[in-house]
Amino acid sequence: MKTILLTFLITISLVASEKEAAQTQSVKEEIKYIVDAKNYGLIAAKDAFYVIDSHKYGTMQDYFAFAKEEDANEHVKKYGGNVVDYETYKKIEEEASK
Repeated sequence: MKTILLTFLITISLVASEKEAAQTQSVKEEIKYIVDAKNYGLIAAKDAFYVIDSHKYGTMQDYFAFAKEEDANEHVKKYGGNVVDYETYKKIEEEASK
């Protein structure tokens, strides 16, 4: 009887930890939003164009995000920097955090 109970408890524990891992993964995959530096509206972070290495700095970060690539290029003309997409921005951030 003890063996059956122990097996049951271990099974419940494994199911619970798998469910928690699945929930954590789904949170990571949620769409995150960021503020458009031109009109201050929310935009999907993965769809934004990022200006990095600009001579102008934001109040909370070293980059600016724009909904439109034209707006990002306009910022670069005024303040310098480079326009990158979300994937490139994430790679740069990962490298900087190492």
